[in-house]
Order: sequence, then C-alpha cells, then structure tokens
Amino acid sequence: MDYQRAFPFYSGFPRYQDWNQMNEDQMLEDLEYLQQMYPMYSKRYQAKIYELLNKVDFDGSMIYDQYPDKWQLEQLVNTIMQLIESEEMNREDMEILQEPMMSMEDWQIRKPWIRELVTVLLYYEILKRRKKRKSYYFF
Repeated sequence: MDYQRAFPFYSGFPRYQDWNQMNEDQMLEDLEYLQQMYPMYSKRYQAKIYELLNKVDFDGSMIYDQYPDKWQLEQLVNTIMQLIESEEMNREDMEILQEPMMSMEDWQIRKPWIRELVTVLLYYEILKRRKKRKSYYFF
C-alpha cells in the first residue's frame, strides 16, 4: 500500500484551515465595500437607516437586546418609511438625477416592496452594529 496517498494533500500545509476564514474586521470591511455597490435607491434608503440608527445607538438601546422586540423594530421601519415617503414626494433634485418624480400611484404600488427592502436593510445594519459592539444586554 502506498502510504503517501493515504494522507490528505493539505496535511503538508499546517495553516490550510485558516485560509478560508476572515477575521471580523476584514469581513466588515468587505461588507462595507459591497454596500457601496448597492443600487441607487437601496443606497438612499441605507443612508436614511444609518441616520436613524445613529440616533438610537446608545448603551442600553433595544437594538442590543438579546432578543430585540419586534414591535419596536416595526416602529423603526414605520419611521423610516415616513421619512422616505416624504422625501420621495418632495424631491427637487430629480431633474439633476434625471429621474421621473414618483407619483402617489407609483408610491402606493411600490410601497410594500420598499418596506420589505427597508426592513431587511434595517435588520442587516442592526446586525452589523451588534457585531462591531460585541456587547449584548441580556434583559
């Protein structure tokens, strides 16, 4: 029997298992780079979410609870949706961006999809902040 074939090829590389693992700082940098490539509307909504979460990001905030309350998260989503709706209806820089203004009918059609996108972006931003802070409150 040929014993050289019995050993896995990576046994000669002692740190082979570490090649596929990134530390958390590298992963967050990679995530932020990929977030820069979001589509235009997603970037705009992400900026609103970032601004709002900066206001509720403090020690003892509900976003750092072990199990954040779903009702409070829904209230955050409602607040963001109100901000986005008022911004979309009153955009004056649409001519600069060469975008048609969103009419009320378009808004009503797109609102459920925008809400889902905002919810996912909000949860992802909360997860990212929890990962950076690494201090959870167990209430």
